[in-house]
Amino acid sequence: MKKFGTFALGVTFAALPVMAESDNLVLTPPMGWNSWNVFHENINEKQIQEIADAMVSSGLKDAGYIYLNLVDNWMDTKRDANGNLQNNPNSFPSGMKAIADYVHDKGLKFGLYGDRGKRTCHHYNNNWESESGSYGREEQDAKKLAEWGVDYWKDDNCYSDPSTQEEDYTRMSNALRNSGRDIVFSICMWEYKDWMPKIANLWRTTFDIGPEWISTSWYRGVYEIIDANNKYWQIAKPGHWNDPDMLEVGNSGLTYEEQKSQMTMWSIMAAPIMISSDVRKMSNETKELYLNKDMIAINQDSLGVQGHRISDVNGKQVWTKPLQNGDVAVALLNNNSSTQTVECTFADIGVEGEVDVRDAWQKKDLGPRTSVSVELPAHGSALLRLVVTPVPRKPFNGESFVIPGKIEAEDFDVNGVGQGNTTYNENDSENHGDSDYRPGTGVDLYQKATGVIVGYNQTGEWLEYTVKVLATGTYTMSASVASGNTTSSFKLSVDGADITKEIAVPAATSGENNFDEYNTVEAKVELEEGEHILRFTVTGDWMDIDFISFTSNDPPEAIKAINYTVQAVQTYRVFSLNGVFVGVVKASNVFEARSKVSSIVSGQGVYLISSANGLTHRVKVTK
Repeated sequence: MKKFGTFALGVTFAALPVMAESDNLVLTPPMGWNSWNVFHENINEKQIQEIADAMVSSGLKDAGYIYLNLVDNWMDTKRDANGNLQNNPNSFPSGMKAIADYVHDKGLKFGLYGDRGKRTCHHYNNNWESESGSYGREEQDAKKLAEWGVDYWKDDNCYSDPSTQEEDYTRMSNALRNSGRDIVFSICMWEYKDWMPKIANLWRTTFDIGPEWISTSWYRGVYEIIDANNKYWQIAKPGHWNDPDMLEVGNSGLTYEEQKSQMTMWSIMAAPIMISSDVRKMSNETKELYLNKDMIAINQDSLGVQGHRISDVNGKQVWTKPLQNGDVAVALLNNNSSTQTVECTFADIGVEGEVDVRDAWQKKDLGPRTSVSVELPAHGSALLRLVVTPVPRKPFNGESFVIPGKIEAEDFDVNGVGQGNTTYNENDSENHGDSDYRPGTGVDLYQKATGVIVGYNQTGEWLEYTVKVLATGTYTMSASVASGNTTSSFKLSVDGADITKEIAVPAATSGENNFDEYNTVEAKVELEEGEHILRFTVTGDWMDIDFISFTSNDPPEAIKAINYTVQAVQTYRVFSLNGVFVGVVKASNVFEARSKVSSIVSGQGVYLISSANGLTHRVKVTK
């Protein structure tokens, strides 16, 4: 049982950033075509119309490749008399509204490119006197884009002030949202910053990609991009995506196996799939890579989780991605310059027993297996789908936690298999704690004076508990938490709906990096009778949690009858509101104990009663 020490009561609520309707624009990673890697600055009206035609006739549009995006040099170096962006009169004589209409008539969406600075990258690199950037003109440019019918805006980072990145991109984000048209916002700043998901639909996590596995030039090779993008896997979610740049598939420079591996890894990483080859001249081999239905289904899975690397043994890698229906996608990657056998035992990635395996590139079912072993050529890959039979989650102690009652944080539910049966999210598999209370989970458990606690909690991690609410009503949630900093916070949800806002965790009042001083924070919550899934989610690094309890000052009759009627006499410990032990009372139930508190305390006020089962109740004494 938790021993009471000195603690403070209180709760702080923080407003969460909201991105309005634009959150719903790309609920799966955007797919389409981009002009840069194949044509660079050499784009023109006739060429783009032919690309649109080819996207339709080849089946790309029907497969989900719906965005046709132009990059640099579509625009004139000068603005019009009203200060508006305008088309390059030589390469796009009909204007951008006309080319957008042509693309829309084909059933596609139209995208353009600009820059947060004063000039776009091509204009800047060529030392042109240009007004092609949007700095200070965001509202005007966004309205012009909407007028033209633009659906996707990629904002680059040239000729700009490094100190105003967040400010500049936020202005453009707001301008697009206020433009009167739904426009996907893509940030191209060549690195990830934690403010980007608040304002954009996707953001480049890496520098520019090039047509090599490992770069020998100024750009980054395909594998270098894969490796860099992996570290941000927990950031991606529906409507907000890490962007590791365009495909080099269909261009010269990569072997066929390397091209297939780029498709494999962009699929498993839930990356935007932007073709950047001349689709008017696709080989059958390239077309098959683009149109593979199994690969596309894994990339476009609505759960929206970015797959990540589970293991890397001498360049032989295993990556996994959970899917909406409970299946698991697995990518095997050989990052060696020679043929290697890459193996995966499914139990090692949390899939127990035999499961049916589907090979995406072979387009065939491999039958029931407990593992796979695949010989892969240099820089080759395999993309598999494990068809998983769901296994329900289980409460850790076999029974649901009763509310009102106390939940020890370390007693989260036992993982099941399949959709809705995962019971915790841990950003890394290593247990940083010193307790083996829940071996194999990777959740960071520590042995403290209070017992076992969950520590080292990072933003985005969560734990779930099966609970049984005895009666509908308002409850007081109390959580015992500790933090050595001022950035820690959490929230609670039930069955996917938030029941609290962000709750700040107070920093320790003494010592540096002190995680041994526990505080109690509270919030009023509304709960409905019945069995539910309670989720504790970390919204701010770093914090420890001991337990969560739910109490009711005036329990409904149903709760009194079910949870509080006790025939045997129990000992109840009484504490002042600041945690000082006052004494004990003996009673057959908590209501009798409440009535006896006034006999052992010296003055009026609110006191805490702790019963043998770990529940804590409040009583107000008036004298």
